Amino acid sequence: MNDTKRKAVVLWLSGACLADMRTIAEVERLSGRSAAVELIPAPITNTQSLSYQLVTGRRPERFGFFDTLVLHGYTVVEDFQGRDSAPASFADLLSAAGWAVKHKELTIDELVECVRSWAQADHTTASCLMVKCALSPNITKQISASLAAALRTARTAVGDMGLLAIISDGRPAPIRKFVNINNFLAEMGIIERKEQDGSIDWSNTLAHYMGHGQIWINLQGRDAQGIVNHQDEYEEVSETLVKALPIKVRDPQTGEAVIECVYRKEELYQSDYLFCAPDLIVVFKPGYIPSANSTKLGFDDAAFTPAPAGTLAIDGAHPTSVNGFLLASAPAFVQGRVLSEPVPLTTVVPTLLHALEVNYGAMEDTALKEFFVPYYLDLHPIKEIDDQQVLSDEEEELVINRLRDLGYI
Repeated sequence: MNDTKRKAVVLWLSGACLADMRTIAEVERLSGRSAAVELIPAPITNTQSLSYQLVTGRRPERFGFFDTLVLHGYTVVEDFQGRDSAPASFADLLSAAGWAVKHKELTIDELVECVRSWAQADHTTASCLMVKCALSPNITKQISASLAAALRTARTAVGDMGLLAIISDGRPAPIRKFVNINNFLAEMGIIERKEQDGSIDWSNTLAHYMGHGQIWINLQGRDAQGIVNHQDEYEEVSETLVKALPIKVRDPQTGEAVIECVYRKEELYQSDYLFCAPDLIVVFKPGYIPSANSTKLGFDDAAFTPAPAGTLAIDGAHPTSVNGFLLASAPAFVQGRVLSEPVPLTTVVPTLLHALEVNYGAMEDTALKEFFVPYYLDLHPIKEIDDQQVLSDEEEELVINRLRDLGYI
């Protein structure tokens, strides 16, 4: 196809819910000629992590990013960088393949004019417009009208042979109560607090909670005042918390257990940066998230605090309660196909790039085979993921040195 006619528009509506979007007539019309699926993020949930997964097709731990809240000494600070440079984004990969990519972050009021301006431009090569807009939970008439107008303009601009997609990295979930795990750890004797001021006595503390799901064992050789030995004692503390917290942390009003699972880091993460991952990861059940004080390594008057009516949140929420979605129309996609089961958030980039005949290289997931018509797959087979990632001698030495510096070996 002539490159001057290859066009794509991707509307990134952060915070949007697919069911709410379909109340807009123009979105519902698009649905009839699109493939659609809901998207689940990986733990730990926070807005930055969701964005990384959506635009790179990689889980953030691949470059040493686990949570926006990290420990410096015994102070919790925000850090969005990780330990390595972020992988190439959807826009980067398209640009590298020769596409002219315009990537904007706008308010919903600016969306229509942006799409119209791009549609009227003289495109001399394959072109893509990607616009991010943050949506409020309530879809007002004004928002509906703006989205409908933008979609009509985009649909005309890309034509029958182009790609038009609406994506969302996640939506805020309703919250019933805030939970402070540090309160529970103190009650269990895992955390020892000083009588004078209630601060943590690190010389007698085995583990603590922070961030949006992190539990750290107070490890000798890694932590400044670590007391837990690396071998049997580390395993004993970990096993105790993995088994006890999902049973003992219960809503005092309902008696309901509020933790779905406590994972060991090896169960969730496989990257070269495993050595800097939290020792354990807490996944709360829907309706519960960590309290603000607990995320900063603090305590509350009570372990449970009722959330004000109408409270919504993403950070620390259960992954299935903050589902995003992909709704996309292209000649390569099966019209009207709706997948019944959610798929990982990291499938968006490979799926869109495969539909545009762009190589997406090494990612967590392949393109969604179920989205594509058979004849397209015959011409463009989906490349399988190679799970065997072999480190070079230099990379292996670097990882070993990092582990040794932290006291693991």
